[in-house]
Amino acid sequence: MKKFFIILCAVLFGLAPALIQAQVSLNGTVVDEQSRDAVAGVTVLSNDNSVNTTTNEYGKFTISSNKEISSLTFIRIGYLKKVVQIIDPSKPVFVQLTQAPLQMTGVEVIGNNQLQKAQSIGTLTKEDLSRASGLSLENSINNIPGVQMQSRTPWGGARISIRGYYPNFSQNSNGFGYQLFINNIPVTDATGSTIMDDIDYSNLGSVEVIKGPASGLYGGFIAGTVNLTTAKPNPNETSFDQQTLGGSYGLFRTNTGFRTANENSDMVVNYGHQTYNSFRPNSRSIKDYVQFTGDFKADDRQSISTYFAYANSYEQLSGEIDSIDFYNRLAIDNPVYALNNSQIKIQSFRTGVTDYYKIDEHFTNQTTLFATGNSFSQPFAHGFTDMNKINFGGRTAFGFQTQGDNIGLNGTLGLFTQQTNYTSNGYFIPFKSPSDQENYALNYYVFTEWNIFLPMQFVVTVGGSLNKNEFGIKNLLKNNAIQDSSTLIVKAFDPYFTPSISILKLITENISVYGSISMGYTPPALSSIINSDNSINLSLKPESAVQYEIGTKGNFLKSKFSYQLALFDLENTDKLVSEKIGAVSLTTNAGKQQNLGAELSLSCLAISDENSTVSLLRPWLSYTYSDFTYKNFKSDNNNNAATIDFSGKDVARVPRNMFNMGIDMATDIGLYAFGSFQFVDKVPVTFDNSNYMKSYDLLSAKIGYQKKFGNHFSFDVAVGGDNLLSSTYYSYIFVGPTIGGLEQPKDGGTGDGYILPGSYKPTFYGNLTISYAL
Repeated sequence: MKKFFIILCAVLFGLAPALIQAQVSLNGTVVDEQSRDAVAGVTVLSNDNSVNTTTNEYGKFTISSNKEISSLTFIRIGYLKKVVQIIDPSKPVFVQLTQAPLQMTGVEVIGNNQLQKAQSIGTLTKEDLSRASGLSLENSINNIPGVQMQSRTPWGGARISIRGYYPNFSQNSNGFGYQLFINNIPVTDATGSTIMDDIDYSNLGSVEVIKGPASGLYGGFIAGTVNLTTAKPNPNETSFDQQTLGGSYGLFRTNTGFRTANENSDMVVNYGHQTYNSFRPNSRSIKDYVQFTGDFKADDRQSISTYFAYANSYEQLSGEIDSIDFYNRLAIDNPVYALNNSQIKIQSFRTGVTDYYKIDEHFTNQTTLFATGNSFSQPFAHGFTDMNKINFGGRTAFGFQTQGDNIGLNGTLGLFTQQTNYTSNGYFIPFKSPSDQENYALNYYVFTEWNIFLPMQFVVTVGGSLNKNEFGIKNLLKNNAIQDSSTLIVKAFDPYFTPSISILKLITENISVYGSISMGYTPPALSSIINSDNSINLSLKPESAVQYEIGTKGNFLKSKFSYQLALFDLENTDKLVSEKIGAVSLTTNAGKQQNLGAELSLSCLAISDENSTVSLLRPWLSYTYSDFTYKNFKSDNNNNAATIDFSGKDVARVPRNMFNMGIDMATDIGLYAFGSFQFVDKVPVTFDNSNYMKSYDLLSAKIGYQKKFGNHFSFDVAVGGDNLLSSTYYSYIFVGPTIGGLEQPKDGGTGDGYILPGSYKPTFYGNLTISYAL
């Protein structure tokens, strides 16, 4: 018996280490770094690849091994591979996956979510946004085929064109026809205007551009929707960051930031200050930004996201110049603008809170409440405008999903509403009469979209939105006389339904083809129904459009090659255009426009090996072809001897060909380099196509080095340059019916010029970012 006891003890003690190791078990959660949504289907591997598992629909996983687990590797298509070191196996692991940078032409990520969307969508990751200085969105977003961003000043007055959709009426210096959101909060207000001077692009983490109407989720705006998302902090880390950037023409920028994140919350606080003297006189810029974001996880069912931003922006306006001065490469200002000390001052705040709640395994709800406000002051060439604006509202969306044996269904039903109240006073020199207005705008839409997953990998999507807009205008001062304060003019547009339908087929798990039809609706901006003499134009109708699109997207050869191809026909009716009756400028519905186009993206992930000397090598390209023409498009709707018919002419401001290409490289020692080239074809600047802007090329490059020292310090130093070929290019152009209304008097015209030049010479910058992680 004694011997048996000794042998038994020896066996048990001998097995004890193995028994103990067999109980090593880890659990955790995997989420998307930007959206914080759970990521299902992630492969989780132990350090020796001996055991693996996958995350469930809630992003949860559990992995067990009879060996010590010192690290876990997380892999999923559309995301960067991530390795997490395990220090304490008793603590849950919280992992944030980053969308794979530049997998599509440096601008598109093709993952499972993208493959199942029957629409062309461009996506920028944080790595894409860091390709240049990171202070402007143009260098990055203009690489997306079908998208072109222009700016009236070096750091302000921006607008985005999606598939050639531009306003053709007099208030065409702000964004129009698309919606812009930042962290689910609208930048586009209820008046229909999008002003981006107060957005700090240096703190963005991702950008999504939905091309064409997306009525099932975002209302019926014809051009599409742009979603900006701020950057998240590194998971399970608290850090202090200091960035300093200097460049040509007095560019100086600092960012001072605090970032922290754990399993249940994250927070970012940043202050930015920027100054710029410009290559033209009277074109200085000064900006200050304060931003706070926070995400808080209440439990497995609920999370809350918060956002607050304050901006103080000052942009001098040096004005447009004519073509003679432009092609003589004269860095001059417009004397009319200088005489009136033209500038734009904006102080603004933007805040919102988003609540995400998982009701049960089938139903979810996401609700955002927001408020924005700004004070706007602008002396311009022929007068001034002062404005104070408050915008508030909310968006709520209920989600549903279920899966049967052969058919799956998910969908969204929601409501968006916002109201803008503002006071405005100004003076327009030709009429020598001031205005003092108290106006409001109301915009709301009910939206729904349903995806039906059928056998044989077919997906049918149906959706639509019911849109309603209303403007109220109260002019307290007209013709130099005080008006009855009770006089309110209301322009209420009839409700407008914009449906959409698409069908998609997954050819393989990595390639899909699709076709879609969607309708769009864009009412006039509130400013466009107010004529230059302060009279009100109540006869304007909304623009409407139908978009037909077919396309394919995907990746192959183990995701080494990625592509996206889209062909579309966007037919736009009741186009809004400016006309002049005597001295009065007004807006009218003048006709139709047909946009036929093709968009192509290609990318090759030639090298992606962390252990190789060259750890990353990725060439990419994008191409846009635009055959856009006017159809039954006239200078006015009077149809008399003075009416000019522009039918059959190319659409002004849209280049027929745009081409981008580049290469991205990184090494195992921390060196990295980016290079890109852009070609923009000639464009007509008049509706009659009698005058064109010449084509131009742009070459940009950036080289840097990043390194981590110990467990706390890291730095990133880089230098870069833009317009390295010294091209003569424009940053913004105005268009009109004929050249006579655009050129300055010395050219025989009556306008103020129409060209905002970019820098004629190469510009350079240098950046140093130092981070300290606790």
